Amino acid sequence: MLALSQVIDPDFRVDVVNLGFINEIDLNDQDLCTVNMTLTVLGCPIMGTLEEMVVNALDVLDGVEQVKIEYRLKPAWSVERLSPYAKAMLGLS
Repeated sequence: MLALSQVIDPDFRVDVVNLGFINEIDLNDQDLCTVNMTLTVLGCPIMGTLEEMVVNALDVLDGVEQVKIEYRLKPAWSVERLSPYAKAMLGLS
């Protein structure tokens, strides 16, 4: 998660971990890192940008040869997924 905490959403200016976008991360025996994410809306206009940023953040880690992004649509993202830090940064606390 530490590597993904460096991935800052260009719209919210908060990292994807604190925004509650990351559901699960798995690294298998073939060095494939699968990241399951939820975004604020289906078809998010910066989806491709975030995906590229996540891949770049993980691709440089030892033991990671390939990164695969999967999206979870249910349950839908909501402000309840925000960490206290993200709420404070977005003025929601």
